[in-house]
Amino acid sequence: QWQSRIMYHHWKKQRAADMAAHGGCTDMAAFSRLASAKDGAPDGLEAVMPTIYIKQLPDEVIRAHFHFGVLNRPHSVKTLLQTPELAARVPEEYVFIAETDHVLMQPLPNLATPDKAAAFVFGYMHAGSHVDWVVKRYWPEGSYKDVQPVGPSPCIIHKAQLSKFVDDWLDFSLGLRSNADAESVIQGWVQEMWGYSIAAAKHGVRHELVRDFQIEPSAYARGTQLAEKYYIYHYTYGLEFKLNGQPQGVNQIGEWSLDKRHYGGAFPPKGLLEPPPQGATPAAVWLTGAFNEAINADPTWPESKALGTIGWRRECASEAQVAAHALGRKLIGSSWTWAGIKSLTFVDHCELKTPWGKGFKWGLILRQTTLYTTIVPEVTTILCDATNKIA
Repeated sequence: QWQSRIMYHHWKKQRAADMAAHGGCTDMAAFSRLASAKDGAPDGLEAVMPTIYIKQLPDEVIRAHFHFGVLNRPHSVKTLLQTPELAARVPEEYVFIAETDHVLMQPLPNLATPDKAAAFVFGYMHAGSHVDWVVKRYWPEGSYKDVQPVGPSPCIIHKAQLSKFVDDWLDFSLGLRSNADAESVIQGWVQEMWGYSIAAAKHGVRHELVRDFQIEPSAYARGTQLAEKYYIYHYTYGLEFKLNGQPQGVNQIGEWSLDKRHYGGAFPPKGLLEPPPQGATPAAVWLTGAFNEAINADPTWPESKALGTIGWRRECASEAQVAAHALGRKLIGSSWTWAGIKSLTFVDHCELKTPWGKGFKWGLILRQTTLYTTIVPEVTTILCDATNKIA
């Protein structure tokens, strides 16, 4: 839900900017959150933004396809287009399909036409001869050469075009996800995207390839043209920096860290996202500002005890810090089960022995009030290197 709130804030902001610049006119006509839910039950966010609820795919279908919940995307779009009372709630001729971790950086014009959609170019979606047999399994007369390097999001498309292939989009995605052979050449997490691109190609739907549709920067992206060049910031990668402003390193959690994965079970905290350290990338500065702006503008943003951008890195506490903390002292020498697995042993102030051997660390999450103050042991959680939380 928190991602949807941030996305909706910036959609409203850019729509207002577009209308102000064009005498009250804009291509950004309306916003609809398409949410798949068990039995189509509301989750309360309809009070915050326009929401259309779809009854999600049955649990047994998701289980049979390796718990791939993304299959609810083509299922939801198909249900929307083919259910008259739901379709009536989206009367516009064109739809912009986006994801909750998309933040608009500037007003978005209609980049599509009745005969041609517009979509981002994904580097990992370029078809080669090695996938031709997969293409032909679902489109016997087709060729990999006709499959474009696109997915269903971000995409702007005329509803009549989308309706042509939405059935095949779902069917091909289900087939690919249950096809062990296809897994050898198409990674599982993009199989639904391939379902879309093959289905579109089969039905003759072509896309204008928009390279500047979005940006997906990591801590190593040093470009300065962000809002002036790109329409969308897609925060698919975590931004991980040392406190001196340098990248923390590949596959490392930063001393300063902004990553959506930190907030899988809680909202980002209001007013606690510290700005990135001096020397960090413009992308980190922009995204932190976008988060804080949306969070602080939302009067219904829930209270959260989650950390902000400081404190996620797993470092050993000192002996003195552990000795000064009542729970930390008790943990030393204790053993714990983890999901029934024996056992996790807190050897000393730093080392954690696991069933998989030694060399793991544990530490205290030390809260601080600003980026530059001294860390003090106001600890509410202990975080192990394996991301297991023990309170």
